[in-house]
Order: sequence, then C-alpha cells, then structure tokens
Amino acid sequence: MKKAYNLNWIKNAEIQSRATYWLSRNLIGQTQLKSAKTAFPDHFYRPNFFVKAGLFLFVLIACTFFLGLISLFLQNIVTNLNFTVLSLLCAVFSIFFLEFHIKSMRLYHSGVDNALLYVSIALAAVPVFLEFNDLKVWQYALVLSVILIIATVRYADLLTAAGSFIALFVALANFLVNFSTGITLLPFSVMLLAACIYFPVSKNKSLYYANCCKLIQILSLITFYLGGNYLMVREGNALLSNPAASISEQIPFALVLYLFTIVIPLAYIWMGISKKDRISLNTGLLAITFSLYTFAHYFSPFTEPQEIFLSGLCLILCSALLIRYLHTPKHGFSDEPEERNIPEELKSNLIAQALGQDPETKGIEFGGGNFGGGGAGEVY
Repeated sequence: MKKAYNLNWIKNAEIQSRATYWLSRNLIGQTQLKSAKTAFPDHFYRPNFFVKAGLFLFVLIACTFFLGLISLFLQNIVTNLNFTVLSLLCAVFSIFFLEFHIKSMRLYHSGVDNALLYVSIALAAVPVFLEFNDLKVWQYALVLSVILIIATVRYADLLTAAGSFIALFVALANFLVNFSTGITLLPFSVMLLAACIYFPVSKNKSLYYANCCKLIQILSLITFYLGGNYLMVREGNALLSNPAASISEQIPFALVLYLFTIVIPLAYIWMGISKKDRISLNTGLLAITFSLYTFAHYFSPFTEPQEIFLSGLCLILCSALLIRYLHTPKHGFSDEPEERNIPEELKSNLIAQALGQDPETKGIEFGGGNFGGGGAGEVY
C-alpha cells in the first residue's frame, strides 16, 4: 500500500533530528548543522505539542459540529440504513479531506491529520455496528483491527497501531472464553500471538514505521510476559470463572507459570544485553520487578510497607553499583546516554563540508596529479 507521507522528507527529518542532537552534545557546530539542514530539507509542517493539541481539538470539535448540523437537517428521514450510507459518505469525504490537506499543507502528524484520521475510522466503523448488530464481541474486534491495520499501514499512526494490537487480543480472548477449555488455553494463546507479532515487527527496519514498530515491540513483550505471569493468570482466571470468590483458587499448569514468571524477565534482560536492545532490556527490568511482586504477593513474610522499603533500597543500591561499575565503559556498555548512529548521507555531507567540497559529490574526487591522477604531483 502506498504511503501517505513523503518518505524522503521523513528521512531528512530524522537526519536533522540527529544533527540537532549532536550539536547539543558538542559533536558538531552550528555551521555543520546549517549545512545538514540545507542538504536535507524537511518541508513538513510539524508544530510543537501545544499547537498540535489545539489543532487536534479544534478539528474534532469542527467535525462534531459538522456532523451534528447534517443530523439536524436530516433527522426526519434518517433511518439505520440512511445513517449507514450517510456515515460512509462522510467517511469518504473526510478521507479525501485528509489526503488533500496532507499534500497541500504538508502535514505530518500535526494534529489536523491525526484528528481527521480518527474521525474517518469512527465513521467507517459505525455502519458495522449498526447493520450487523448481532455479531459477537470478537467479530466486532476483528473487523475493527482490520480497519486500524489498514490505517496504520498507510499513515503510520501510533494510536491506530496500538488500537489494532489491542483489538486483536480482545478478539482472541473473547473467542476463547466461549469454549470450556478456552480459559485454560488463553494464557498460552496470548503468548503465542504476542510472539507471532513481535518477531516480524522487530525485523522491520523501515524508517516510515520506526515509531510504530517500537511501540508494537514494547506491547508485544509486555503482553507475552503478562500472558505467562502467575499472578495475572491466577487472578484473571478467578475473575472469569468465579467473580464472587474472595480468594482465587489454584490454577492448572501452575508450575509452568511459575517458571515463565522467572525465566521470561531474565530472557528479556539477556536478549537486551546480548543484542544491545534497549527495549528488551528495559522491559526485562520492569518485568523482573513485577515478578518479585508476584511471588511476594503469595509467599512474602513481610508486610507491604516493609516490602516497599526493601524494594526501594535494593533498587537504589543496584543503580548506584551499576553506575559506578559502568562509569568506565565495559563490554560496549556505559552509564552515558545512548549515542545515535550517523546516517551515511549526513556523514558524507559533513566530510564534504570539512574538505571544502560540494556535498552533492559522491566521495572525494581525486585527480590533477602527474602520476595517474593520484594527486601526487606538484599541483596536488
């Protein structure tokens, strides 16, 4: 599917962002930053957060008033079928409006395009609920996930990416609870689906979907862990099977879930260290904290205030020891902030500027020497 935003501008925006970061680290100067921005122009309209939030709310309110105005004029002739047709027509109109403004105003997640996208999705989804009002929850969730996935593929929006992820798991959970063994199989099914999503997404290196892929990786790792966490499975099973019970009962495959609760966080940490993957490492650290809470919830001899105090003390000590140990980089790790790699295009531009050449030239142009053009003659 064709992308809605200009790929070259997205790449240039990333290069400018990295160049600005290096300026803050005193790795390059103002002249080099200006040279990078000249060589890699970014024509997108991207306001700051507050302007973006204001534009987002303004467009939502404008769309609400527009739809309300139409409803007032057509209130005497609107039936379910007419409203379905009207909703689809409005969805088509809003998508056209969205595409037109992306191209004419050069929008890029500026608040206006986000709001128009969400309005379009809502208008496209409403007819499904009106015309097919006898479907099950998992069927509605599946249809919604398809709509959100299509929107994510074209617009690379974070909210639609997260929404499609959640909708898939809602569909899976609601489908399985309809069977006698579904509740028992639900944790393992959740883990399997999370793994099936994580591995393809983690291999996607497209800059267009970089933020969406990071978000889905985080959600997949968290969901995979929670699917195998003993506390989540036991309490969730009690909530589904016997909501009135004051104490949850022991669950099948308890030993397996105990093992998952211990092994999965350690595997995340090992994966993060071995691959130098910050997402896996941070998720593993959070997961191992929740694993400690899980076992403390059922087996701890301490009171809750004592547990909080001891946990905080351990975290402070571990953090201080790691900072002290990694003050001098060891095995490729340091307590310094993560550095960002230099794109080849920006590297070539900075080298060319330092040598006084045109940034458009590919590499260093040799020639002019008396020995085969190697530059070794008197006119070097």
